[in-house]
Amino acid sequence: MLRHRLTQTRLPDMTDASLFSSASSSSHDQTLREPVAIVGIACITPSAQDTESFWRLLDRGERAPLRAMPAHRIPQTSAAAKAHLDAWRGSFFAEAESDFKRFRIPPAYRKSVSQMMLLQLRAAEQCLRDAGYPDKLPPLDDTDVYSGACFCFDSALNNALKVEGVRLAYEAAEQRSGDCEADLDAIRERLREHFGLSSHDRVGEMASSIPARIASHFGFRGRAQALESADATSYVVLEAALLALSGGQTKAALVIAGQRYDSLLPALALEKKGFASGAPFTANSAGAPLAEGATALLLKKLSDARRDGDCIYSVIRGAACARRDSPSGYRYGGDAALKYQAAAEACRQANISPARQRFIECALPGHAEESKALLTAMADLRHDDSVPLHLRSCVANLGYAFANAGLNAIAAASLALRYGRLPGMPQEDGQELLQRQNIDYGANGGEPWPQTDELIAGVCGGGLSGVSWHMVLSSPDAVAADVETAPVPQEPIAIVGVGGSFGPWRDVTAIHAGLWDGADGIQPIPEAVLPHRAFFSADASRPLSCYAQYGAALAQSEFDLSPYKIFPRRAAGMDKAQKLGLQCAAEALADYGLSRKRQRQGATAVFIASNLNLGRERALSAALHYPQLQALFAGSTLASYFQDAVAKQRLSPEEVDHFTFDSFSASGIAALISNCFQLNAAPAAVEAACASSLAALHNAVLALRSHRYDLVLAGGVELPVNIRDLTLCSAQMMLSQHKIAPFAVDADGFSPGDGAGMFVLKRLSDALRDGDTIYAAITGVGASCDARSMTAPDPQGQALAMRKAFVQAGYSPARVQYVETHGTGTRLGDIAELSALNEVYLAPERSGPLKVGSVKSNIGHTFAAAGSAGLLKTLLAIRYGDIPATLLRREMNPELPLAEIPTEPVTALQPWPLGDGARYAAVSSFGTGGVNYHLLLQSVTATHAAPDDSQYTAS
Repeated sequence: MLRHRLTQTRLPDMTDASLFSSASSSSHDQTLREPVAIVGIACITPSAQDTESFWRLLDRGERAPLRAMPAHRIPQTSAAAKAHLDAWRGSFFAEAESDFKRFRIPPAYRKSVSQMMLLQLRAAEQCLRDAGYPDKLPPLDDTDVYSGACFCFDSALNNALKVEGVRLAYEAAEQRSGDCEADLDAIRERLREHFGLSSHDRVGEMASSIPARIASHFGFRGRAQALESADATSYVVLEAALLALSGGQTKAALVIAGQRYDSLLPALALEKKGFASGAPFTANSAGAPLAEGATALLLKKLSDARRDGDCIYSVIRGAACARRDSPSGYRYGGDAALKYQAAAEACRQANISPARQRFIECALPGHAEESKALLTAMADLRHDDSVPLHLRSCVANLGYAFANAGLNAIAAASLALRYGRLPGMPQEDGQELLQRQNIDYGANGGEPWPQTDELIAGVCGGGLSGVSWHMVLSSPDAVAADVETAPVPQEPIAIVGVGGSFGPWRDVTAIHAGLWDGADGIQPIPEAVLPHRAFFSADASRPLSCYAQYGAALAQSEFDLSPYKIFPRRAAGMDKAQKLGLQCAAEALADYGLSRKRQRQGATAVFIASNLNLGRERALSAALHYPQLQALFAGSTLASYFQDAVAKQRLSPEEVDHFTFDSFSASGIAALISNCFQLNAAPAAVEAACASSLAALHNAVLALRSHRYDLVLAGGVELPVNIRDLTLCSAQMMLSQHKIAPFAVDADGFSPGDGAGMFVLKRLSDALRDGDTIYAAITGVGASCDARSMTAPDPQGQALAMRKAFVQAGYSPARVQYVETHGTGTRLGDIAELSALNEVYLAPERSGPLKVGSVKSNIGHTFAAAGSAGLLKTLLAIRYGDIPATLLRREMNPELPLAEIPTEPVTALQPWPLGDGARYAAVSSFGTGGVNYHLLLQSVTATHAAPDDSQYTAS
């Protein structure tokens, strides 16, 4: 029996007020948390456009119709791709939606907006209406929005194709003699006419723009972030929301996940992972058909939901995941031990015996080995085979919605609890169900919940990254009525290891030397990165060109992967961001001393900030769709520019292999790090525009404070010095024509920079106990979404994030001596940021001026890695007792509000004396969509006593 091969999970006597914790070796048990209620649900699928029809389809045990991928998604694709897809079926939306006016999207931006954006906006609207919005309005400042999605959107593919169109035409022109400038301009104009071109293009393709626009549309001012973890995306999105609610960081959380296939690439890549035409619980299934859709849930603490008189669909009482590293990359392992571990831990948190889960809804991918592993784990947990176990999977009804599969399952279980009915599940013709004693698969349609049963449901799922997850849901009547929320201890989080590489500086030693020397890492962009004849134009109005010549391109081009067990074919195709992230993680973990501290590792997670659509995915997607460019210019005098280039460079379906998906996944960076260092970590990618790094660190802080994890590697990586980003940012007029100049007169934008920064984090009490080297302690992280504009900075939104950080820190802004600003070097941005600082940091008890700086002056703007760069600089300043210079390239802007606090930009290396025995600092990051983060730091010496929970400020 499986139970004899595993350490038994003890079920301690806990109250129903516990929410969740990690299955870890924490030094003390997690503080009890309050259960979370689901008070609004929306489900949109190709065959069910609202929650009522979604439930009706499940209750009847019906199967959604399958169809070929719609022709409008793949116009003029290659003959080979068409032939390949003719027999391929899934549950796809037939037509594109166009709800622009309803969501107040201006006509000029509509070609820039993704269908995923519109789909998730519709789901958010339905969910909030279901919960009683606007009459029952959640608190605006304390409502978060979390969005999950996988794969590049149609807007990203269109952007990639129009930039690639110019590149391919230029390469063809290079083979000719004579002047081709007129032809290239004509090609640019035709691409603009067909695909559209606006200042909103880059905003529209970003995953984090979705939660930001949802927050803006409904007026919410809490956190807004997008997350991805392959087909465990639903779980990591829910986990982020549960941590924020449990940690007292928010009052309500809108959680949305969506799935579409706007490019051929994901469908072909997943086909290589086994997705076909099978179904869950069938003996020989290789994988279920892929599906599309979006599901939204509105979450509140149970006591708040009861107070507000909300309709409560279900109560989340336990949530856990387990993972084992796999050197072979992304694959379904069918690991019964992991499913047992996740289910046992979730039940422990819910204070129930696993046998009390008589109904389990399964987000299974349809692979037979996954179904068999689940049955093995559930049989071992039940202990009593005489009682029927009701298993269902809405995947059999709807198909496998990948990023959204988990939320579909949670919605199905919640509706079953609400209506007291077990849904039906269609059977696969000609495929035999897996037989187990007393297993009911609901083949005869929906049926009433057994009269003798208490209303408790399990929901489980897995992921290609090796994650197994489990949640315990119940009806509200099954939870004790006298739930009280315990104060949340805001324990400081220690940073105990650092790694980084930015522009010309390969590691932390080089970064330290460069910053302390006042070196300028921003240099002319190499011709190999930005071909000037094709893309550079001093005329900023020229379409599909770049007017900027300076950036901090990553000097490193080769990465040594030999220490890691990575298949050579996989290594050859890996995205450069994956390789850079791995290198910086290796430096951070070595700095921490992981190899000699594994006995203290405990439960581990890896949160990586990144653009959720890596460059390799865009490049491969565009290469599969190159025939669209041929068709666009067919019959014109310009057609010859594309004929040979497309034939040589396009990607055929046969070239997509088992490792293709692994090579372009953003969360693959986190999974790769875990696999290479045997962390068995839950992997996730986080995007919050240019504030992504601090968003990932905020998630890490909440996870550590809750004792969900004991060690977290968090950081950010992005490589924006490339043709596509330079072109799209030029269209948005974001770049400087010279070099970025924070705080300077006539500041005209930023210079892009490549880089990554990684950090190892632990609870301060654990770090002190273990004798770790501590760079500093994070005492607070505040976040907001200003909900006013997708692009313009808002001092009030920034100030709100700062105030939220100080609520956790327990000390006054007057103590902070230095702020590493976002400092993008735009006139409006610099003034807005300093105005926000004036609003929060002005205090009569301040003993000296507030020093400010911006590392972007040295290494440019690294987008998702920007907060990591600012944090790394600040940690080094705290450690070495000096504040390095911000390069002031022109005269200081006289309009900056510097006198009030007063504020002093640091323009030369200067010593940083200790204040009241410690150094206090802050780091700001702001992003497109009004996303704002503010992180507070305090130096820690070896003489500090291990902190006691009673000393922490409670939220």
